[in-house]
Amino acid sequence: MKAARVTNCPNCGGQVEFKAGASLLSVCGYCSSAVARVGDDITELEILGQVAPLADIGSPLALGVSGRYDKKGFTLVGRVQLDYGSGPWNEWYAAFDDGRWGWLAEAQGKVYLTFGRAEPQAPSYPAARVGSRFALGPHELTVVERRRATFVSAEGELPFAVQPGAQFFYCDVEGPDGLFGTIDYGTQPREAESLFLGVERKYEDFFDKSVLRDYAPTEAAAGVAMNCPNCGAAVELRAPDDAQRVTCGSCESLLDCSKGSELYLMSAAKQRGPDPQIPLGSVGKFEHGTYTVYGLLTRSVTFDGVRYAWQEYLLRDERRGGYYWLIDNDGHWTFVRPVSAGAVTERGRSARFENRTYRHFSSSSAQVDALRGEFYWKVQVGDRVGTSDYVMPPYILSHERSPEEATWSAGEYLERDVVQAAFKLKRPLARAQGIAPNQPNPAGPSLKASWRFGLMFSALLLGLSFLMAMTSDNAQVLSETWSLPAKTRGGNEKPRRVTGDLLRSKPFEVSGKSALEITVTSDVKNSFVFVEGTLIEQGTNKRVPFGVHVANYSGYVGGQTWSSGAYQRTVYVGGVPSGSYVAELKPEWVTGRGEPTKLQLQVRSDVFIGSHATFLFFILWLFPLLQGIRYFGFEKRRWMESDHAGV
Repeated sequence: MKAARVTNCPNCGGQVEFKAGASLLSVCGYCSSAVARVGDDITELEILGQVAPLADIGSPLALGVSGRYDKKGFTLVGRVQLDYGSGPWNEWYAAFDDGRWGWLAEAQGKVYLTFGRAEPQAPSYPAARVGSRFALGPHELTVVERRRATFVSAEGELPFAVQPGAQFFYCDVEGPDGLFGTIDYGTQPREAESLFLGVERKYEDFFDKSVLRDYAPTEAAAGVAMNCPNCGAAVELRAPDDAQRVTCGSCESLLDCSKGSELYLMSAAKQRGPDPQIPLGSVGKFEHGTYTVYGLLTRSVTFDGVRYAWQEYLLRDERRGGYYWLIDNDGHWTFVRPVSAGAVTERGRSARFENRTYRHFSSSSAQVDALRGEFYWKVQVGDRVGTSDYVMPPYILSHERSPEEATWSAGEYLERDVVQAAFKLKRPLARAQGIAPNQPNPAGPSLKASWRFGLMFSALLLGLSFLMAMTSDNAQVLSETWSLPAKTRGGNEKPRRVTGDLLRSKPFEVSGKSALEITVTSDVKNSFVFVEGTLIEQGTNKRVPFGVHVANYSGYVGGQTWSSGAYQRTVYVGGVPSGSYVAELKPEWVTGRGEPTKLQLQVRSDVFIGSHATFLFFILWLFPLLQGIRYFGFEKRRWMESDHAGV
């Protein structure tokens, strides 16, 4: 950074410095005059007015603090305080050693460093609606905030010459990978004048901890001698530098507590809302951090005249900074964190975030019904925002939008016992009712395990079956044919059931304990033949019974032929001991046209019986099938509560 240029304030004669070459305005540290240079030099100056005193809004930064970004050093040479009606915020003018300059903004424990772009390529203010997107080079940016702000106060140097109290229009945008930016429209809501793009980081990413100052809130903000204007009870703030609204613990009145101001009565309590299950001020320790409960909102939506309400606990991470939410929806708990709109991609009924695809569940208009505690924005009963929820249990992705601002948040379902243990609550939390949009499906783990088991053992069964089929002899040990005598007596005899002569086969050998395939073939037509058979081991006279039913029917009806059955039927007999066997057959049939004239018996030994494997396969997948029915039944009940019930 170049050496500072020093001049004297035209108002009081005090020393005024222009350290950065791009600085056009410097605030006199003696009389608070906004001193602007007219030309390129500092010999011609003009006073644009006096700035108001800076509000003590609590910042670890100060003029002269140095930091580094992308291996380049910078120094904070100026600060401007802006306000859009919800209390001022800081933006620091950062002069880099290489001559560049940028803006460092602070918000809720995070800092945003942005640099000006030569060609804005940004939409006009009327076109830059909240939630709209536009392309900038390889990036897609989303408009997340659209407001008019007032230049309240300043100190040090600034890269623009503007009168104190001036108003300007702006939009904040977000993109992928933490990309953040601001579109500056100047004093008229028309075309963009400049675009600043940069990154969202934490203080320690830019500054060494040794240069960050410990700050104490103002006396008023700290709660000293602060009393409720409605009932006179003492009111103390846990986060005085962030709080915008607080409720009186005695009368529940809603109070304004903008940064650096006294308490102001917004409205007396009209509705207390439910008592918190987790007391305000409680500290909860989770695996991902430790959080303090600052406030409780009761919000609701109404569908078809039915009101659905839930509670939202505002949490603060005292060590790392930042605010989070713990939502209680009929006993179902979800931990929610804010996320960048640039990290979310919406496509029809789905949204993509962190390599997960979420399905749209519902959209509605949510209303604030009651509140307790303190909040970092100017909330009040009756506030409404549009909401859209996308789910991929146990995760949920929520979008809230108003004409001025749009936010995204990501949540994860927590079991009731986890919340109970985190806050060490003595009273048990209420049991869950119904099904939450992001509640994990209770049949999910068992379904997944049963599918894994089924696939593993199905593969094993398939391999074993293939091996047995390949190693089976499948040898034909008998093939014999008999002629059957006609039993029809002639004339108009009615069909009757008859029994043929006992047929006895030639001997055949069975080696080893074997499964036999027995096939009976007959020329029966439009009738049947039933064979009652017996395998007789000749040495031991051990008898193995079996039965085969062969039926074959066909015809011609309505111009079309039909058929049923077959000339051949096969049965299997397992576990037949080795030995020498003969087969005895006792056939039965019905006399008349189509009665059988011959009968053939074929026997194959050491065959693989596939039906046994099929039966075992069915038994194997019976449990996964039942778990699947349970799983999809739960999902059906879940989605009955969505905007897509029955779709």
